[in-house]
Amino acid sequence: MRAPIADEPDAGVLLDLLDRTSDGLALVRHARIVWANATLATMVGAPGAKDLCGAPLEDVFADVGADALLHGPARCRLVRFSQEPRAVVVEPVAASVRDAHVLRVRDVTDVSTLESEVLRSGRLLHDANRELVALRERLRIEGDERDEILTVVSHELRTPITVIAGFNRLLLGDSVGPLTDRQRHFLEESQKSCQRLNSFVANLLEAARQGAYVGPLEVTEAPIRDSIDAVLDLLAPLLRETEVSVAIEIARATPRARFDPPRIEQVLTNLLTNALRYAPPGSVIHVQARGMRQGGRPLVEVAVTDAGPGIAPRDRARVFEPYVQVEERRAGGLGLGLAICKRIVEAHGGTIATEESATGGARFVFRLPAAPRGERE
Repeated sequence: MRAPIADEPDAGVLLDLLDRTSDGLALVRHARIVWANATLATMVGAPGAKDLCGAPLEDVFADVGADALLHGPARCRLVRFSQEPRAVVVEPVAASVRDAHVLRVRDVTDVSTLESEVLRSGRLLHDANRELVALRERLRIEGDERDEILTVVSHELRTPITVIAGFNRLLLGDSVGPLTDRQRHFLEESQKSCQRLNSFVANLLEAARQGAYVGPLEVTEAPIRDSIDAVLDLLAPLLRETEVSVAIEIARATPRARFDPPRIEQVLTNLLTNALRYAPPGSVIHVQARGMRQGGRPLVEVAVTDAGPGIAPRDRARVFEPYVQVEERRAGGLGLGLAICKRIVEAHGGTIATEESATGGARFVFRLPAAPRGERE
């Protein structure tokens, strides 16, 4: 059946070339294959090309008729011997000569599979986009509900706290009459509880307000010692209650820092309150400050170290995430204080981290930009 080509001069070389092509080739006459190359035989799974000779086109190509194949290109399935059909494109590559046609067969199974995957991925992406839109809407609704809850919390908690604290101050000032020692003690305890609750509410509102947004900073150049002293004055009743002392160490030539004092005092309050919560009675909390340079940038470093349980290395980054409390230092609360500290310090262009402590306790270190050279505490 190879006679139409084999009789030509140099037929052997030509047949070898045709067998080596990557596409299948077939010579068709009267809707039957009269010659095929080795590539088409391999595609069909036939033992050899001669096994295809005489086969009707419809026995080899499914889904389309012989006329469509001869006047293609046509996309169809290649029927394979004892194997799964494959997707192919059949197209004539030579004009009809004496009722004979030459067909080229290209295997596009992988392309079809890829197209199917693209379509499937497109449907999945469409579904994911719809879910994303729905999720965004739910988050928007939840955000609105959260804002409403925060408004209620702000009004229904902070207002009575302010009133109670105001009456406490009025009574402690002896303006309405003298107090016994026992009455004064009860009022002082009530005042400390008001401060704690007010701090808790403030932390909750701060953590929820506009994501990571801290708000405008009123930056000034000031000694960090002044802020440390202001916070320790505020915490003096707690220090007396817990029988914990504070040692302040300010290195010589420590430069002034560039910061917003009320915001950094909030950081110091959170760090010192944490230290007081975990420090054993009779222990010492160390507050240290020094000037340093990092990457050629002048900084003021402040460290707060307690003698309580330390923080495992694996948890030292996690403690600054909202609502995270590590096992060693779990003592109630929402786990928001350190997350707020991180936001505030980073808003100043600084950094905050936990470090190894020589005493075995926790050591929190934050760094702030220093004032221009020559400005010292």
